[in-house]
Amino acid sequence: MSFFITKIIQFFLFIAGLVPIRAIFVLSRWAIFSSFIKMKDLSKTTSANLRLAFPELDEKETQNLTKKSLLETLRIASELGLAWSRLPGNSLLKYIDVKGLDNVFHSLDKKKGLILFTPHLSNIEIMLNSISKELSCMALYTPSKNLYMDQVMLAARSKMGAEMVEPNMAGVKSMLNKLKQGGVVLIASDQVPNLEGGLLSKFFSTPALTMTLVSKLKLKTGAPCHSVYCLRKPCGKGFEVIYSHEIEGMDLDMQSSVDRMNEELEKCIMNAPEQYAWEYKRYKHSGLKDIY
Repeated sequence: MSFFITKIIQFFLFIAGLVPIRAIFVLSRWAIFSSFIKMKDLSKTTSANLRLAFPELDEKETQNLTKKSLLETLRIASELGLAWSRLPGNSLLKYIDVKGLDNVFHSLDKKKGLILFTPHLSNIEIMLNSISKELSCMALYTPSKNLYMDQVMLAARSKMGAEMVEPNMAGVKSMLNKLKQGGVVLIASDQVPNLEGGLLSKFFSTPALTMTLVSKLKLKTGAPCHSVYCLRKPCGKGFEVIYSHEIEGMDLDMQSSVDRMNEELEKCIMNAPEQYAWEYKRYKHSGLKDIY
């Protein structure tokens, strides 16, 4: 039964993957109006996060940015067919421009491995397609609560060439071994960790519980750290994947390392703040009351 349901989902993703990116870009503008009521909870969380992150915005500006953010979220969902069915294992030249890849290869020459960290900016599934095409990559992922979608996601990412590990002791050990062998690990480091796996660090001027895993791997192995992020081009013209230069200042101590990582995540996000996933309850363990 599980196999049958998984194949049905993959079939519909294949059909969805046939829709051109520009069509998704245009149709999503219409769909957002009919979906906005159903996205009420996401709208509430997004607005709350934006008020904390950008207190200088008035309420009208906050709501405009909220609508733009939800539109981008709808586009990401509409692009799953492209990301999980059409792109894995295929040429990406038509869809994705890559910038800064030489920075990564320069760090790999040091033979210490490489740590890539990223925010949930634009479509990270598109980004994972691109990274896996260029690098032998091990990526941290949290299993989906839906068993069938989890199987589909893992199958798609495996076809991309990415090796997935879960955020547990076995997964951390696998990443350490990957780095010691000179390999590449990728972590979406803006996710809210368990209490024991994070430190409070300012994220857009407001303290947020922030994962320490990237910093622990850095301090343990000395591997160079780079940020990487994805941006959606205007008018459905595809995507850009951008790698930073090596991030300095992440090898002093745990707190300063985590702080430096958040600074870099902010820098990435500010390239297109409307494309960031503000619907996550990023500040839920910040000690702030009644924000969601």
